[in-house]
Amino acid sequence: MLIVCPRCETTFSLPDALFKPEKKARCSHCGLVFPMAAAQAPPQPEAEKAPAPKEPPADSQKVKPSFFVRWRKALVGGAALLLLLALGYGLWLTYSSYKDDPAKPSTAETQPGQDAEAQAQAEVERLSGSVSLDEIRQFQVDNTQIGKITVIQGVAVNISKTNKDFVIIEARLLDANGKTLGEPVQQLCGVPLTLFQLQSLSGEELKSTLNNRITILTYNTNIAPGGKVPFVVVFPSPPAAMKKFEVRVIGVQEAAAS
Repeated sequence: MLIVCPRCETTFSLPDALFKPEKKARCSHCGLVFPMAAAQAPPQPEAEKAPAPKEPPADSQKVKPSFFVRWRKALVGGAALLLLLALGYGLWLTYSSYKDDPAKPSTAETQPGQDAEAQAQAEVERLSGSVSLDEIRQFQVDNTQIGKITVIQGVAVNISKTNKDFVIIEARLLDANGKTLGEPVQQLCGVPLTLFQLQSLSGEELKSTLNNRITILTYNTNIAPGGKVPFVVVFPSPPAAMKKFEVRVIGVQEAAAS
């Protein structure tokens, strides 16, 4: 089944089993969220069958095509299949490292006479110090489904000399006396949100988008020295006593050697 984005008119092929008129879809090209029912493309008319070619006379001489001409489609298809398999294997390796627990900081081996928990904490602090936060701003948005939400966004910058993976931040809202209001939010970096998404997505949709594994694997892995990774944290229905906020890096991993 084909669906068409109402904004950029990009056409997508969607399996019939996934088409649900009451659900919404998100355009991967422009980011628009739209109802599936309103975007269903009209069925394409079947192309008229071309008349069967006439067989040449028995006595006509026909030059046989070369090997590469005769097998060109098969060779091109085989090369494309090998490329897809290689890309899929690379994504699987990266996803496996993320799935194991990207939030768990890497730790060094325990030294004699040193407490393992203390050493692990020291390693977390060392790695977290290799990433700084910049371009931080906090603002409020009127969401059509949730109401008022508080948004904290910025970028995490790799200030170390080695590549990094899976930067994690923690944000919290504070009252005038610096007391934490509600539960702090921990969030993997790498997923930006547009103002339209902040205004229109439901709470579950915002959570799902911010934790999209493909986007996180794309932008929050193998971060080169000086590289920047965007982050967004959302607090639905912020408390009225909120006067300030706090955000800090709580986790990061060394990138695997290539």
